Amino acid sequence: MSKTSAYRPAVRDLIDRLRFRSSFGRPCYIKRNQRHAALIVPELRDGTDGPYAHLKTFERATVHEAVVLGAIALGPDLVDVPAFSGNRNHWAFDNNHLGRTIQLTERAL
Repeated sequence: MSKTSAYRPAVRDLIDRLRFRSSFGRPCYIKRNQRHAALIVPELRDGTDGPYAHLKTFERATVHEAVVLGAIALGPDLVDVPAFSGNRNHWAFDNNHLGRTIQLTERAL
């Protein structure tokens, strides 16, 4: 499928959020557990050295579907995710929980 309008609403939401936040020239990250995936993005303040924030948690299947459709690409390796703001009781705040970079592909642009 080449039109994003044919994707499920949750997949389109993920693409739209990445489209805007990845335009800052800094990587976005995703932390996944067995059921969910937390999207970690650059905040809109302090320029290129600004902090990161937990933006939204998606179902893991939504991220997998976007990868299968070719709309997003995940980084090949697990990496340390920069410190980020948000709810400190969220599972993604565990420092031992590594993440991957996430980016849009040409198909989603």
